[in-house]
Parts: sequence; structure tokens; C-alpha cells
Amino acid sequence: MLRRIPLPPFSFHTFCRLIYQHIMATDEETKPVSTDLPVHPKPQNEEFDIVATYRSLLSSDREITMPIAAIESLIDFLSITPYVTSMELVEKVKHQKALLLASAPNPLPILAGADLFEQFLLRSLRPPPAASSSSNLTEPMSFDQTREHLVANKQLFAQRAQAARDNIAIWGARYVSDEKIVLTAGGSRTVTKILLRAATDQSKHFKVIYILEQGDSRSQAAVDELRQAGLEVETIVPNKVAYVLANQKKINLVLVGTEAIMQNGGIISGMGTAQLAALAKAVPGGMKRFYVAAETHKIVRKTPIAYPIVSKMGVRQRDITRFENIGVDLDNELVKQPLLEESDEVDYTDPELIDGIITEQGVKMTWQIWELVDDYI
Repeated sequence: MLRRIPLPPFSFHTFCRLIYQHIMATDEETKPVSTDLPVHPKPQNEEFDIVATYRSLLSSDREITMPIAAIESLIDFLSITPYVTSMELVEKVKHQKALLLASAPNPLPILAGADLFEQFLLRSLRPPPAASSSSNLTEPMSFDQTREHLVANKQLFAQRAQAARDNIAIWGARYVSDEKIVLTAGGSRTVTKILLRAATDQSKHFKVIYILEQGDSRSQAAVDELRQAGLEVETIVPNKVAYVLANQKKINLVLVGTEAIMQNGGIISGMGTAQLAALAKAVPGGMKRFYVAAETHKIVRKTPIAYPIVSKMGVRQRDITRFENIGVDLDNELVKQPLLEESDEVDYTDPELIDGIITEQGVKMTWQIWELVDDYI
């Protein structure tokens, strides 16, 4: 069961760096927001499909993350939607957000991006304080200005996300040690960036062991990219993880990516991540450092109040805790459609198993994620 924690007043400390400074920057004098916005001249496109738009963005750009694809989809919706009042506009955005969340068996990455966009939109539409009319403080932009900048600079979201990944690589490469071995899994693009960055350091000579399940094309692509860069990469099947951790003494770092970061510092990632984290701490002779690499826009404003079952967090996948799948025909497309494919299923890794989360803002302890939520959102 999840509960939402009331957030402090809206803060733009880090979020401004991602959106406001780079997208909303303007030399023109800003105008006060009106609660009765003019009708937009463009006709409403009743055929707009935000789910199809989101999926198209993901399929057309391998580098784009799910939260950023969600934000860009909402901007596309904004660009063709007429409005009369700010309240009506917010309701329309909430409706589109709900459609996106309902379309995904794992809605948490979408929720991370959609929440960011919604909070930013609410901030843009918030009327200035009454006292501001007699002060020298710059008033917020009108929604017309906000909207036009968002639409005109939509691609900056993806560019800033790419820059964040590059910064993560700089921070993460420092944790790769000379003459040591990195154990990894999952095909994370962010982890691949870290390893490629570390490989450019001529003072470091390290190796990689990649946990690779048959048919895992994403991980295989990462292995191929690392080998092409000249790195020595060995692959193992998942059932050899405990054996390798116990007997390969040169492993000093276990590094994974994630789909979403919870407010408490736990992560939602590919199935087996929690097992890997537990083995890294529990295997005799193991006790390896376990680090997660992720952009801060993957933070989800949800906090598990107990060790969660992912289905209670909105993730739809096979649930064996109640034996509800016994006798269910999983070959039936009507049954399978709302569920994650088995290869895409996720689990939850407790923050107590994580030594640190490598972000574009530096390496954070899991308890510091709450502070990032305050600043970022």
C-alpha cells in the first residue's frame, strides 16, 4: 500500500535548470497570468492519440527515456489543444496523463515524467501573489508564452536528458577501479556510458562481467558495444551469479540502471535486480558495493510504507503471491495484453541494499533522494 507524502511548496532549484532556464528563458517582459485565457486559434484535433504519440517517440529514438517521452507527448497534446480557462486546460492534461498511465503495464516511469510536466504547468498557471503588483519581482510568464516556448523547444528535453546521462558517466567512471571487475546486468544505456567513459582513462585497466540471459537483445547490444570499444567482457547466465560473486575476488562493484526511483531511494528495475543486490551483500566472500545509475527525472513521487509488491504500486504483471495465475491461460491474448511480458517484468530493490545512486548531480545516498524530490519537483 502506498501513501502520498505532502510536498513542501513548489521549488524550482534543480527543475529550473532542466526546463525553466533552458526553455523558458526570455528577454521579453513577462505578463501576468489571466484566469480567463483566450481561445486558441487552432482547431482541436479530436484524432490526437497520446498513447500512439508516446510509443512512436520511444520507437523512433533509442536514447529517449520513458519519462522524457511522456513529457514530449504532453507537449504535443498542448500544441494542438484549444483552451478557455486554466482550470479546463489542467483537467485536459490530467485526462491525457491518465490515458498514458492506463496504457502501460508499468506506469511508474511515465508517472515520473508526467508529474514533472504537470507540476511545471501548474506553476506556470499559478497567479502571481497579490503583493507582487507593487514589488519589483518579475511576475511569471503568461501561459501563452509558456506554451509557445515549450512547443518551440520540445527537443531540449531530450537534449538535457542526454546531457544528464553524460554527467552521470563522469561521476560513475570514478567508481570503476584499476585492475578490478565490474559486474552488471540489464542493458542500461546509462551504465554503458559509465563503462565507456571509464575505458577512456588510460590509467585504468578493468574488465566487465555481464549477466546475460538468452534472448535478452538489449543486454546483448550493450555487450557488443562494450567489446567494440575494446573492453574485455565476459558473459554469465543468471544462475551463476552467486558462484561468480563468491569466487571472483576482483569484483568490487555491481552496477545497474533502473526504470524508476522511489522517494525512499528504492528502485523499480528489471526482474532479478533485487536478487542481484541481495546476493552482492549476502554471498560469503562477496559484500560488493552495489550502485545504481539513473537520471533524476526518473524519481517517482511515491513512497512504499512497507516492502511492496509491485502490483500495489500500479505495475501489472504476473502475481504469484496469491497463486492467481494458476489455471489462467496466459497464451490468450486478451489475458496477456494488460500484463508486462515476462522479459519486461520488474521488481523492487530495497534502499538498504543500495550503496549509492549515481545521478547527474553527483552520487547520492538513498536517504538523499527525498531531498532531490524537494528540489527537483
